[in-house]
Amino acid sequence: MLLVEPLPEALADGLPRPFGTVSFRGVVWDLSHLSPFAFRVQIAERCDVSVLVLFSCHCFTKSIQWDARPIASIPTQEIYTDGRERRVLCPERYALSRKILRKIVLSLGTRRITLADDRRPNFVTHEHVDALGRKALYAVFFEVERDRRRKRLILRVQSAYVLEGGLTRRQREAKKIALSTLLRNIHKGSPIRA
Repeated sequence: MLLVEPLPEALADGLPRPFGTVSFRGVVWDLSHLSPFAFRVQIAERCDVSVLVLFSCHCFTKSIQWDARPIASIPTQEIYTDGRERRVLCPERYALSRKILRKIVLSLGTRRITLADDRRPNFVTHEHVDALGRKALYAVFFEVERDRRRKRLILRVQSAYVLEGGLTRRQREAKKIALSTLLRNIHKGSPIRA
């Protein structure tokens, strides 16, 4: 069972800060739902571990190459730069991140996580109905690693978006793993096995 606990300030030392103010077509986007937080989970008898959750800008932006407009016609106000890369603000990703992303992360303990490969456990999916009443498959891609400075794990949500066309064959046939098994193996430094 996941026990959510507030993120103490000490846990946030040296970690990325929230994304600041972002405005899309005159509307300010509240990105506070993508602020780091922590939860505790029991991974073995008498062994609880803290998990720090971090989000990337890919949860509310998309690659410039995936924008239907020519690059020159994308307004500069719709370009988001995090210091490493330039991306386009995406209203769909932003809306879904506000509506369901945090809930999905908090419910990972009750979900089967699909492994992209044994070295990078990185996604879980969630089906939902979009604004037009159509079914869509929302995918949350993440990695988990040990924090070298503290006795905790870091879960980095790399991206979250609707999978156009659904799951690929590789994704449908990928191994499944429970969160407790994934966290226990990473905590011990063991290979990931479903």
